[in-house]
Amino acid sequence: MARRGPKGNSPDQQYAKGENRPSRRVVALYPDHASRPDPDDLPAPTGMTAAAKKLWAEKVARYRQRGQKVQGFEDALRQYCELEAALNKAFKNGTVTMAMVNAHRLWSAEFFDTPAAQKVPAGGSKPTSNRFAQNGRRND
Repeated sequence: MARRGPKGNSPDQQYAKGENRPSRRVVALYPDHASRPDPDDLPAPTGMTAAAKKLWAEKVARYRQRGQKVQGFEDALRQYCELEAALNKAFKNGTVTMAMVNAHRLWSAEFFDTPAAQKVPAGGSKPTSNRFAQNGRRND
């Protein structure tokens, strides 16, 4: 189960907000994993349904276009594709449950497929000064 509340901020967003305590630092467990490129051919895992295999190919192409890492996350992507295929089938049959919709929403956020998951880094939209700091001061 995912944690409650809004999605956490990236380290860059935390630094822009002034939150850079050493105790809150995110340490990459496998720093060399992200630097390795994905193989050219990333086939769908065995045992997937035909509809999920089609979604797999579409999603892998989309993630490559974005420059998003896929290798190492095949199991999660398989579950996401199978769930989306089952959800599409349920939509056709009219038997969609909210549990399926919520699970799909969570998987979509994990793979950055929703607008909310693609947050803009902080810094540009915030005012640079506190507009209430002038309260009580004389205007000279």
